[in-house]
Amino acid sequence: MFLKNNLTNKSVGISPEMLTVTGYGDTPCEAYAPREIVLRDGRKTLLWVHERTGHGILDPQYWEASSFYEQAYREEHGPKPGELTGQSKCLEIYRELNDRQFAEFSDLINDRTRFLEIGCSFGGILSRVAARGPAVSHAVEPNTRDARFVKKQVPAAEIYNCTFERAALQKGYYNLVASLEVLEHTVSPLAFLEKCAALMEPGGALFLEVPNHADVLLGIYREKAYRNFYYHKAHIHYFTAASLHGLCKKCGFAGQVESFVMYSLFNHLWWLQHHGPQPSAAKALSGLKPARGKGDAPRAINRFFEKVEKEYVDLLNAHEVGDCLIYRGRKRDIR
Repeated sequence: MFLKNNLTNKSVGISPEMLTVTGYGDTPCEAYAPREIVLRDGRKTLLWVHERTGHGILDPQYWEASSFYEQAYREEHGPKPGELTGQSKCLEIYRELNDRQFAEFSDLINDRTRFLEIGCSFGGILSRVAARGPAVSHAVEPNTRDARFVKKQVPAAEIYNCTFERAALQKGYYNLVASLEVLEHTVSPLAFLEKCAALMEPGGALFLEVPNHADVLLGIYREKAYRNFYYHKAHIHYFTAASLHGLCKKCGFAGQVESFVMYSLFNHLWWLQHHGPQPSAAKALSGLKPARGKGDAPRAINRFFEKVEKEYVDLLNAHEVGDCLIYRGRKRDIR
């Protein structure tokens, strides 16, 4: 981990050293403005925001060492905060979400695919990829318990139990690389994507998912309690559509960024009514189907809520204000 001290000071601004270590050394210091934020654990700090793109970089005093992801991260940021949830239970909780995430790039998988997932967690995506029968399935996962569990669930896959930076992977080999909810944790997204590019063959496909710094609850509803929940020590970078697209282009990829909605309309309404998170991810991810019993009326009511949910998701995505962003692109052939 880079030395955290003396990289920033509100009175003098962001330092060139911090921009260099995070991969943004080619942008001027004066392009970043300090924004006071409160982390999820209640600590006050600064977010350094690029004025043109809206990209945010967490002040380095709160960056975590890479060893944090070997165990502590799962305990602090699981489906139920403060509790360590088993991997089998996670597969159940995130089943519907993983189906939707996988559907975003499943058309790229065939029997010639050489697939790499960076940060496979409990294997919700990797298991779906492997079921399609690609030629190769590899994954990198620093958490030892997760890596061991995934290996049992997907025995044909090769699992590298280490950080991506330390993973000894074959250059120019993969034709599909995916990484969901990982890039924001890295100190240097530039170095991360440059390594992705080096590992891929020309024309290979890249799929990324990251939290959206233009999240509707944050930027449009301006829910204060959500703002104090949204920022936390595990996320160093806060991407916008512009900053993600620009970074991928710089690293040799051509593609597009789209909005993706992870949490339901009813989770958003909960925040606006209760000014706090729901008790667990299982509840937050669930759409509302309140009508019970048999007959036309319950079915019609639930269909109404399903329609409202779909229209809401389409609306957020059209304006790029979903809670996540996805990037689909290909490595440019520069020969």
